[in-house]
This record gives sequence, C-alpha cells and structure tokens, in this order.
Amino acid sequence: MAINAFCSVFVALRIDVDMLRSLLILFFCVVFLACSSDDSVALNEWFKDHGIASSYHLDAEDIYLSVKNSFTNADTSAYLVNSSAALGNANGIEQMLYFGLEVLDSLPAVWKLRADSIFYADFYGGKIPGEKIKARFYWLEEPEIEHDTTWLKFQKKFKDSADITIDAFNIPLPKLKADTLRLLIGIKLLTDNAILRIAPPSAKDIPGLLRVAQKTGISKCERCLHAGTRESLLVAFDIKAEDKIKIARKPVVFAELVLPKSSDSTGSEPKRPVPVYVSLEDYRVDTAYVNEHKHHPNLIFWEGDSLRLQVTMSLRNYVNAANDTLGFKLRLGTPMLNPESNHFYNLRTSRVFSDRFTFVRYDFSSTLAPAKQVKLRLWFADFGDKK
Repeated sequence: MAINAFCSVFVALRIDVDMLRSLLILFFCVVFLACSSDDSVALNEWFKDHGIASSYHLDAEDIYLSVKNSFTNADTSAYLVNSSAALGNANGIEQMLYFGLEVLDSLPAVWKLRADSIFYADFYGGKIPGEKIKARFYWLEEPEIEHDTTWLKFQKKFKDSADITIDAFNIPLPKLKADTLRLLIGIKLLTDNAILRIAPPSAKDIPGLLRVAQKTGISKCERCLHAGTRESLLVAFDIKAEDKIKIARKPVVFAELVLPKSSDSTGSEPKRPVPVYVSLEDYRVDTAYVNEHKHHPNLIFWEGDSLRLQVTMSLRNYVNAANDTLGFKLRLGTPMLNPESNHFYNLRTSRVFSDRFTFVRYDFSSTLAPAKQVKLRLWFADFGDKK
C-alpha cells in the first residue's frame, strides 16, 4: 500500500517536472521570436526607459595608466612540510630543510629519502635525477621538544656542520655524539641551480623523526616575482582626471590590463609556461578583497608579446568606489604540464596545470618601472542615449 502511494506521488512529480520543462522551453521560444521580430525595437526602448543596457560596444576604449609604485611582499617564514618538499636553489630561490628528531638508538649511516614522484612524472617522464650534489649538513642539540610554532622560528644558531655529497637522494650522515637525544638538523645544497623534490619523510624513512620543515630564501630583486614561494607583487597606478570621467558610473562588461611581455625564457624552470593571477589591492585597508576569475590567467614563458590580465571585477569595484589609485596584486601559479606527457590532460581530472610549483623568477622591471605607462582596455555596456 505504502509502495503504491509512493509510486503515485513520484509519477505526479515527474509529470509536474516535465510540464515545467515544457513551459520553460515555450517561454524561451516566445522571447526569441519577440527579439527576432519588429517587436525587438519596442523591447530595446523598454530597456532604455528602465536604464538597462541591451548591448555593449565591440570596440574597446584604451586608457593609459602611469605606474605610481610597485613592491614585493614575501613570506619567508619556515613551515611544516605537508604534500611535498624541496631542497636546493634556482633562479634566486633557496630552499632549506630542517628535521626535528628524538633519537632512541644510534643514527643510521645514510638517510634514504624518497623522490616526489608526481613532480618527476609531470616534467621528466618519471626520470629521477641521479647526479651527485654537494650539500652541507648542520646539527644542534635541543634541550626539549618545543611546540611547532616555537620550533619553526629556529632561534638558536647551528654549532656544528659538515660537508656531504648527496647521491640519488641518499644523504650520508656525519658521525654524531652517541648520547645525543634530541636533534635539530638542517640541510642546504651547495651546488648551484640544483633542486631535489622530496616526498614528505616519515619515521620509516628517518628513525626518530618528529617533524620536517622547509624555509625559503629569496634574493632581492626590486620588481621580480617568484613562483614556488609565498610572494606577491603589488602595483599601484595613477589614473588621469579625464580618464576617470570617461569611466565614471559606466558598467564595465570586460576589462584587460595589458603589459608588454618578455620573450626571454631566463628564469623559467623547468621550461614550462606559468600563469599570472591578479586581484585588486585595496590600499585603504592594505589587503586584497576582489579576486579575479581564476580560470582566465595569462601565461609567461609562452608565445605572444603581451601579457593580458583579466581585471573585469576589479574595474567594476573601482568604478563604484571612485578611488584615485588603482592597485593590483600579481602572483604566479603552478606551471602548465607538458602537452606530450600522458599527464597533460586526464578526462577524469582535466589537469592542464601541475599540482606542483616550479621555482620561477620573472622580471617586470621593463614594464613596471617608474614613469612607465600601462594600457587598460575597457568594454562598456551601451545604454543608448543615456550611456
């Protein structure tokens, strides 16, 4: 009885859904016919009377912005390793690893670390680097096990060090005192332009391991932006009074910030296109609060002579706020995968960009130097005579 009642309700609901779908199709057909006939003139007039834009200009209006200032904001504090780790230096970026241990027995003669298989599968076809790399091994006795937030500050300087050679992710350990219980160990590469990507070590890899941290160092570069780091480039532009009048109270359909792009691949590692993301920087509260659509980045180390960044939402917000200064925050994302790799496009995941960062540096000096001008292209909605 209950089953029959349920089936009756389901059939009734299915009929209502089908009827609703038919009504919607009929409605859209009527609207299409109305817009396709002479009645479309009356419809456009109704839009104008109610202050609604019925179209937009196909031709963009260009405004030239003067660069007011630009500076980088980077977070170089140490953080606990989660999904992957890196050790080495490239393009002005140095990665150092720290290990916290509580040793119950003697240390092994060699640490056998595991390679980050995802990174090497994406970019090198699974080939793991096997060359010998010079490195420096640091260690320090710790009196107690500190909380993560305190430990990550690394306030005490290392007292002992030894130069070692890393061979295919195998790290030979120097002889340490047998009575050592708690250790802080640091490792940095001495070989230039070498990066080792490592899977997060565990107690199975390193006996007595409590935690692993990574710390990033960035060489000073006034208008450079680095990928694989927690860094952003903040840029402020001045807008002329006459240009502010042009865009005042006009709805922006689409907006692009057009920057000249270098064709030089210097700083690219490992030679893959990298996306540039942009958001609006609010200088009144010193924080970004409007993020652009993340599926429309533009690429550096890629073909073309210009970098076109979609800033539509930012300009809509700017028009409403009517600020004197227009500021953007730029950052670099993860690189595009190799089109020849089996990992480039997966129908289940639709992966076009890697899950792993590369350590890239891109120089905006020629574009964002003081007294330089940058093009802002705007498409406005068309209100007819009231625009």
